[in-house]
Amino acid sequence: MGGHKGSIIAAVALLVACAAPATAELNVTALCLLVSNGNYVASLDCSTYYQCQGSSYTAMSCPTGYYFDKNAQQCTGTAPSTCTSSTNPCLGKAVGTFAASPSSCGGYYYCGASGAVSGSCPAGENFNPTTMACVYKNNYPCSESISGDSASASSVTLNLCNLVKDGVYFGSPSNCSRWNFCQDNVLHSGTCEAGLVFNVQASNCGYKTASSCSQVTNDPSLTGVVTNPTTCTSPGSMIAATACNQYYICSSSLNYQLMTCPSGYFYDTISKACVTRMSARNNCDRCVGTTASFVNAYSSSNCSDYLYCVNGVQKAVESCPTNYYFNENLGSCVNGVEPKFLCCNPTGSSGTATTAAPSTSDGSSSSSSGSSSSGTSTGTSTGTSTGTSTGTSTGTSSGTSTGTSTGTSTDTSSKTDSSTGTSTGTSTDTSSKTDTSSGTSTGTSTDTSSKTDTSSGTSTGTSDKTSTGTSTGTTK
Repeated sequence: MGGHKGSIIAAVALLVACAAPATAELNVTALCLLVSNGNYVASLDCSTYYQCQGSSYTAMSCPTGYYFDKNAQQCTGTAPSTCTSSTNPCLGKAVGTFAASPSSCGGYYYCGASGAVSGSCPAGENFNPTTMACVYKNNYPCSESISGDSASASSVTLNLCNLVKDGVYFGSPSNCSRWNFCQDNVLHSGTCEAGLVFNVQASNCGYKTASSCSQVTNDPSLTGVVTNPTTCTSPGSMIAATACNQYYICSSSLNYQLMTCPSGYFYDTISKACVTRMSARNNCDRCVGTTASFVNAYSSSNCSDYLYCVNGVQKAVESCPTNYYFNENLGSCVNGVEPKFLCCNPTGSSGTATTAAPSTSDGSSSSSSGSSSSGTSTGTSTGTSTGTSTGTSTGTSSGTSTGTSTGTSTDTSSKTDSSTGTSTGTSTDTSSKTDTSSGTSTGTSTDTSSKTDTSSGTSTGTSDKTSTGTSTGTTK
């Protein structure tokens, strides 16, 4: 325990439980940018934990009565000493142990039989939850920033080693070249050599690239630096924070407290609520919380601009060509169709919608109902056709066909044909049409159609058909 353990225990009898000062909610999207993809990080109370992927994350929960151990990277039956809770700081901890305060570097709780009793370390010392002792600040680094007068100030605590696994090198939220790692849950930091920056994904120092410095968000829940106005006049009122997924709410003590929206939600400055990403009217970095490379930029007029994102951080602003709009769901600029995303199209207006049938691999147009052609074709076709043709044609065909057709033709169309020439082979016709045939037909013709025939010439072969209609002409 250390030299101060006796003084802590002796003072327990004099302590009374009291409410902890307000603290900023952890911005997990900013925390995940500090570690490489796939890492698990803890929540403050360890009942939940998160798997990081850039600035996005997957939230997971331990079963009832279990707590996430960030060093073991799994849920355990006993709450680790690094777990803190503002509502129940001794949750999961044995009677007679101590727990760190989630809102003060020097604060702690004694977990007695009747509940948590708060206390604080002497000036110049921080409470180390692993050794459960007050130690000098250089032995247990923890930064705390208080802005404004002491009566209404909001306290923010930085203790990344309560959240990140021991031995993992991770980045700094305020310095691109700075790195951190935890040993025995104590934070150790260093800086890369001149000209180099810390590469979060590789966990080492290297030359600057397009993805470098994504971890630098200056998020107050991680840096301990409060830059927002701390005093307010109307309890419950809200204002936007720097990050899209955060906002400030005025507490009953008339000071602003930093709050974080659930995963996948942004703060909407109009409705004063957390809403889905695409519905948030908020002039902020919309790359936050997404793994996409391109997203719609915020706009109060149109959706022509978009952002280039790396690891959930904006790197550039681009624009679609004239009469094109960016659609984040499609990941591209679309001609004449403005998406009805409130983040860039608050009035819900739309451009001229143009749709085209999906194309097959050979460039033709296909549909679920099969092949269908409707229209009028006029012209002259000359040549030789060999093979089998199957399809449905609706419309009027006018023209002259001259040549020789050899093969099998199956026709289920409604049309008007004019054929001149010689046909040799087998023809099967199940159509409703008007035929004018002039020439010589040799072979076998099977016809199950309803039509009007005018036949002039000589027919040699076998004719097997069912005809309903009127036949005018001479058959030999």
